[in-house]
Amino acid sequence: MRFVLCLILFVTGFCGSVHASPEIYINIPAYRLMVIDKGQVVKSYDIAVGTPYEQTPVGRFAVFLKQEYPTWYPGAKFTDRTPVPPGPDNPLGTRWMEFAPSYGIHGTNADWSLGCAVSGGCIRMHDRDARELYEWVAIGTPVTVAYETLALAEKGDGLYLQVLPDIYGRQTSSRERFLALFAPVAAYWRVVSPPVFPLKEAEEAYEIRFAVRGHSPPGREAKKAPQQPQAAPPRPAAAR
Repeated sequence: MRFVLCLILFVTGFCGSVHASPEIYINIPAYRLMVIDKGQVVKSYDIAVGTPYEQTPVGRFAVFLKQEYPTWYPGAKFTDRTPVPPGPDNPLGTRWMEFAPSYGIHGTNADWSLGCAVSGGCIRMHDRDARELYEWVAIGTPVTVAYETLALAEKGDGLYLQVLPDIYGRQTSSRERFLALFAPVAAYWRVVSPPVFPLKEAEEAYEIRFAVRGHSPPGREAKKAPQQPQAAPPRPAAAR
């Protein structure tokens, strides 16, 4: 019964929130949740995501349930399924924002897990961050969950390709995806060292300088990718 009710609230909330602002954008491989308002990133948070075996769902959703001091009900995989009331032992922290049936954005009592793929599919945040986000979020707030392992970043010395770990093994760091990202801005840049595909696999994000403006000397170098982009990321196609 709860599943049906949640599904109804989810559908009606999503349909009625097309013009809602702000919005939430989550990129799973970046372990980042961003609040976007009028096309700009106004806040960015560290998160934990689902394991490769219990993946966070990808697609376009909307917040349809908010709860302060939630009770945690262990799932079928747990031997002890005794509900855990609000308090320091509750793995949901003090705030719950559900965006798909049984999937939510919530606080945590395990801050060490942020930046890792360790949850059962939900999005974990520092509890203080979940409290802050809770005040931003209304019923119907759009939530986009993406799986993007490639991005472009413009810097003073050129254009960089950012490469994130493919934590779910979806092989999304392809030449085709790179070309699709580069095509809209290709007229403004001169490629000096095109990325070599297949790209190397890495446990941490890295980036490659591959294009420059004007007549800068060619070259390519790797650096650690920045953690907080300021422009709103592109909206992916809906998928689950």
